[in-house]
Amino acid sequence: MSSPADLPDALPVTSDFVDGVWQPCAVRLGFDLEDPHTGERLRPAFASTPDRIEAALTAASVLHGSGAWCGLPDEERADALESAAAYVEGASEHIVRAEAFATGVPLAQTAGLGVILSGAFRLAAAQLRGGLLARTVAGAAGRPVRVRRAALGPALCILPFNAPAPMAAHKAASALAAGCPVIVKAPELVPYGTQLLVEAAAQGLAAAGAPRAVLQLLHGDAATGSLLVSDERIRVVSFTGGTDAGRKIGAACGLALKPAQLELGGNNPLLVLRGADPDAAGRMAAELLTTLNGQWCRALGRLILPAELASDVLDATGRELAALRAGAPLTAGTGYGPLAHSRHHAALQAGVNVLTSAGAKAHVWTEIPDHGSYFAPLLMTGAPEASTRRELFGPVAAVHTYEQEEEALYLANSTGYGLEGYVCAADPDDGLRVAAGIAAGEVKVNGSSVLSLHMDTPRPAWGLSGLVDEGSAETLLHFTGTRVTGVEAGFALHTTHGNEGER
Repeated sequence: MSSPADLPDALPVTSDFVDGVWQPCAVRLGFDLEDPHTGERLRPAFASTPDRIEAALTAASVLHGSGAWCGLPDEERADALESAAAYVEGASEHIVRAEAFATGVPLAQTAGLGVILSGAFRLAAAQLRGGLLARTVAGAAGRPVRVRRAALGPALCILPFNAPAPMAAHKAASALAAGCPVIVKAPELVPYGTQLLVEAAAQGLAAAGAPRAVLQLLHGDAATGSLLVSDERIRVVSFTGGTDAGRKIGAACGLALKPAQLELGGNNPLLVLRGADPDAAGRMAAELLTTLNGQWCRALGRLILPAELASDVLDATGRELAALRAGAPLTAGTGYGPLAHSRHHAALQAGVNVLTSAGAKAHVWTEIPDHGSYFAPLLMTGAPEASTRRELFGPVAAVHTYEQEEEALYLANSTGYGLEGYVCAADPDDGLRVAAGIAAGEVKVNGSSVLSLHMDTPRPAWGLSGLVDEGSAETLLHFTGTRVTGVEAGFALHTTHGNEGER
């Protein structure tokens, strides 16, 4: 079922990186890492030891207190980030192959996202050079009042398993640009790409003279993440993952009064308007259902159709899914691969079973291999609306029909999530009108790309989908606090100078 050509050139041994030193992890977790294409168990999953976690926290805290990174001029941090970008670019081919192998996502897609790997570091450097962190306003008597965004302290970046290396690049580059020492926690199911990314970036930072503890890597499951989040030395957190975990992280950060950026799940609607082209709607639905093999927080969760178009759109979606070529993620021409791990496969199947028990019917068109963690894309019809409100995080979407536009908007908004929305319309202006009624951070009309509408716009999350906008500037600013300094020309109104009038 597999051959040496299907595998990356080398999968790194799970190792953490603490204060400039690599060391293989020694704590076994209760499961194995897998080849998602074959289902073969490759090696045990490992976590960092408590003493390595403590050493990483101490090193980050000491570094921040010294000012050796946060105290550098923005231009010097930008130089270091550009050095990191060069090293990451040199390792990108290896990283995207490791990501494809481990996540099951076809190489064509991981390679497409690979531009983010080095690009995130270059973009963060450019924002520093553009003066994002500082501005000046005129104060009393013409004296300047300076507004400076300064690093909050050691930062923790926790990654999901669907596209971890690009997200690690975005989060870590932003935090480093802000002046924070960064601890990255790799996803326990697919650690390889994140480790390779950190290795390359750390080499580039070191080549530019950055301190050893400026970028560190730890491994582990939710227990490791919880330990790191709750530690008082971590002063700011960025997390991408499930809503349940996000609630716990948000609660811990709230108690500690430290900012948490939470990009969580989605149950994203595609609302097809009357008069829309069924073929265009079907293509959107199929792409949104299967991009990243459905392991995508902005994937399709609800397909909302005018009753009179339902049959035509389902047929068009089915034709797209039937033409999808499923197979090994590293094989040329593969358009759809397996889920990342058998644990995720089992969880998704359990979610589908809940829907079928509630009366839903599963529609299948894609042929998949009979091994590994493959999961055929499904559209579920006939499920009660209330039973489809929970995100399944996979290539499964519920189909609901409507008669009136108000009903369609209710179906789009009733899940409680608010990450992404999609509208398919014959008239784009009519689509924009309806899009304004969807409670989500971003709503796309007549498009299904994995990319945001614009590189310079934020990626907001509403409701159960999270807290604090992500984005090129927004994530960098998340790791900072504002300091305002200047010379004041007056005194408090309730005081007087001298003791005149007391006698």
